[in-house]
Amino acid sequence: MNKTSFNTNSLFLKFSRAIKEKKYVEAKNILEKILSINPNIFEANHNLAILSLQIGDIDNSILYFEKSKKLNPKFSQVYFNLALAYDKKGEVDKALINFKKVVELDSNNSLVLYNIGHLYIKKIDIDNAENYLQKSLELNPNFILAYHELFSLYDRSNQLEKYKDLLNKIKKLLKDKKVVNVYFAFYEYRKKNYKATIELLKDLDLEEKYFHQTITKHGILAKSYDKIKRFDEAYYHYKINNDLVNKYYGKDIKEKNFIKYVNNRINFFKDFNSENWSISKEKSEFHDPIFLIGFPRSGTTLLDTILRTNKLVEVIEEKPILKNFLINLEKKTNNDLGQLGNLDQEYIQKMQNFYFDERKKYQQNKNSKIVIDKMPLNIIHIGEILRFFPNAKFVFALRNPYDCVLSCFMQQFQLNPAMKNFLSINSSAILYDLVMQLWTIYRKVFSINCHFVKYEETVLNFEKTTKDICKFLDIVWSDETKNFYKTGKDRLDISTPSYDQVTSPLYSKSVNRWKNYEKEFEGVKNLLDRWANEFDYKI
Repeated sequence: MNKTSFNTNSLFLKFSRAIKEKKYVEAKNILEKILSINPNIFEANHNLAILSLQIGDIDNSILYFEKSKKLNPKFSQVYFNLALAYDKKGEVDKALINFKKVVELDSNNSLVLYNIGHLYIKKIDIDNAENYLQKSLELNPNFILAYHELFSLYDRSNQLEKYKDLLNKIKKLLKDKKVVNVYFAFYEYRKKNYKATIELLKDLDLEEKYFHQTITKHGILAKSYDKIKRFDEAYYHYKINNDLVNKYYGKDIKEKNFIKYVNNRINFFKDFNSENWSISKEKSEFHDPIFLIGFPRSGTTLLDTILRTNKLVEVIEEKPILKNFLINLEKKTNNDLGQLGNLDQEYIQKMQNFYFDERKKYQQNKNSKIVIDKMPLNIIHIGEILRFFPNAKFVFALRNPYDCVLSCFMQQFQLNPAMKNFLSINSSAILYDLVMQLWTIYRKVFSINCHFVKYEETVLNFEKTTKDICKFLDIVWSDETKNFYKTGKDRLDISTPSYDQVTSPLYSKSVNRWKNYEKEFEGVKNLLDRWANEFDYKI
């Protein structure tokens, strides 16, 4: 054994000890030292990639996985791990490429086929998602997670006949009948058989490993009790549902980071003078963009579905268009809002081009007259939007603050630092208050071309409200607008928690729904009453 081999073997032993003792920084340093001796050792590159992925350093993990792939192109696990890293980074297409490479090397891997199906759901490619999930189940007929994903797919895409067929199939295939009951209960819920749903679930005790189904169980029970007006029991199960979501998905997500982010913007813009920005008077070659904003659960998905009834309108639903724009901008400004005043016209034009290029990536109808960028919490970025697009239009969805906060608490979102605040009524109300404080500051500082749409007015005075929106957007209203819920049923791509609501005619049960849970708001009335008064809601 030569000296170099001895040194690297000794370092690998130290690396193993550091990992066992959970000294991850030390372990990372050891691997980097090994690679400084010999940069082409596969085990060092691959372990450093895995370690980087575990500690959240996604870019470095991808770098070392890519190198590992070149060093050992026949090792399927590298492609699998690299796909996970790209998925975490939000680069779904690159994740798919690497998962499919695993299939080439190992065609009987049901887990990989499941992951490919999951990624196609993210891409809202329903046919491919269904195909790969079914292939996964052919290889492993007892793969609970794949069934869970497939049931969710059929539910969200309103394919209840396929849901029922799958139910009949798993009744014969799955050994654990308790798990089967969860999916039968959800089918009963979709058929509006709420008491039957409760009977199937109320005494159902699932094993720890079935945490997905346990979360689903409490969510369905909460909704079912709400439907039959047993509100104390409904709240109890909503709370358990959210606690479980936090336990299994929220551990490493810092919700306070988003609160800090909004507060920083409040502090910057509250003393801001817009005359500090020299806005170019030159007319942009582009149409000024339109944004559909509002606090989550204020009716933005309802407005989205209504607007889609007009064939000249395209609504791009919750895509990272502005997010990617801001990532680019923050590199220029070093994440300093004060630097927004130091941008020259050439850079402004460049960023205008960047925004519209990003938007085009998600456009399905390139000939749309009106394109609307729908992302509710873009409300907090109005400052940046107006820096580059001073004539931008905003459709602002409003709803009774109490109903809005309650609905956020009741819905299950994919967790991130913003959405994690919705796991309790208190933290939802705190975020609502901060966002509306920021909005009020924006209105004082800027001249905003904005049209307000109250959820309640849409429900109770549909024709007038929708005609006013059309006038603001300069499009023609038609009687077809009244049939918006038929448009919703034809869509398989509703990616928000509202998908089961916008596929039905309007109903008024969601107006003042919070009063059924009034005692849960005692600690936040001082926050929400202010905004109820501000937006002319009677409490």
